[in-house]
Amino acid sequence: KAGIKFNIIEKLSNTSELELRTKDNSSNVDVFRFNTSFGYKFHKNFNMAAGYALIFKPTSEPTSLITSHRYWVDASGNISHANFTFSIRERFQQTFAINESVILLRSEIKAQYAIPNSIFKPYISCEPHLFLFNQLKGLKEVRYEAGTTVAINKHNDLQMYGRYARNYNQILTPNHWVLGLNYYYKF
Repeated sequence: KAGIKFNIIEKLSNTSELELRTKDNSSNVDVFRFNTSFGYKFHKNFNMAAGYALIFKPTSEPTSLITSHRYWVDASGNISHANFTFSIRERFQQTFAINESVILLRSEIKAQYAIPNSIFKPYISCEPHLFLFNQLKGLKEVRYEAGTTVAINKHNDLQMYGRYARNYNQILTPNHWVLGLNYYYKF
């Protein structure tokens, strides 16, 4: 994933990203998508955001793509103590694909540690995905993630992580491991 982050005005910001996900040991493209979101910081420890994603997924035919659309709204809060930051985010998300709509509630709990005099901020997180108002009911998956943010300088950040996704509906997606690298330019 690569993206840009910027403040529109003091409390209103935008994040826009291009994301490429691969599968089969990175030999095939799984998903390509464009995300954009707008966040508003109500307080230093509380913000809300709304976003949109245009998602392209290749099919078995070489020149064919399935296009889907996703929107989300979320609220997040955090508290800091010493060098630790603890955060929680609740996200309502709806994805529209060919003749179907999937609604999820995604809750994320995260703990991050700012190593003194270092550019590294390691973190761990847990993110359950719960089906809402769908034919499929209950828990879809839980994502467990560990990684680090690397503050290269005031304009450039990297995020490196490993994720294990435990899927409770094996028909849709099997359990899987992900290695990720995200880059952000901030201005």
